[in-house]
Amino acid sequence: MRILALSDLHAEEEVIDRLKVRAASREYDAVFFVGDITTRGPVSYAEEVVSIFPNSFAVPGNMDSPDVSEALRRKGVMMHGKKAKFGEWNIVGFGGSNPTPYRTPNEFSEEQIEMLLNSAGVDHFSIVLCHPPPFGFFDMVAGKHAGSSAVRKIVEQKKPLMLLCGHIHEHEGQQILGETLIVKLGAAQNLRAAEIEIGDKIEVDFISL
Repeated sequence: MRILALSDLHAEEEVIDRLKVRAASREYDAVFFVGDITTRGPVSYAEEVVSIFPNSFAVPGNMDSPDVSEALRRKGVMMHGKKAKFGEWNIVGFGGSNPTPYRTPNEFSEEQIEMLLNSAGVDHFSIVLCHPPPFGFFDMVAGKHAGSSAVRKIVEQKKPLMLLCGHIHEHEGQQILGETLIVKLGAAQNLRAAEIEIGDKIEVDFISL
């Protein structure tokens, strides 16, 4: 399985241009959009970018408005609170974030996040698309952890195959939490993304678009 994953596009027009070029030259089994596709819109940007590839899956971020979330549903790519079969695995999504100091459009309490991910059915065969990182992983901002404690709890309990996250622009990388590979995506508005190969092992290549 070959995957392209990106997060935190924030309606950057150059991302659309770069993805159109990539779509003409590379094939992916899936393309994952892991939140903050826009910054409170526009809806037209979200609709266009998830239509570039025919096999897109997406969750909104904390900066995506309800209108953007509805557009993702209309396009048939929305994975927030949902589970879908993906080869030998399944895709589970959480979009939005745990509370921030900025009162952004799409925030949830830690209790809500835990309930949503539990009800969506995260298991050992899941690839989780989750906008915020787990607490303690790639989440330091101004000397404080900004990740989600509920996301970390679900990962520790359910042991999914992999969790893809974004949200905190300052960090990019991969790390193991228990039995789960955490892939923290850089900000696509800075033209960062990741190509991921899933076979006998998982190989992650952080790239510039």
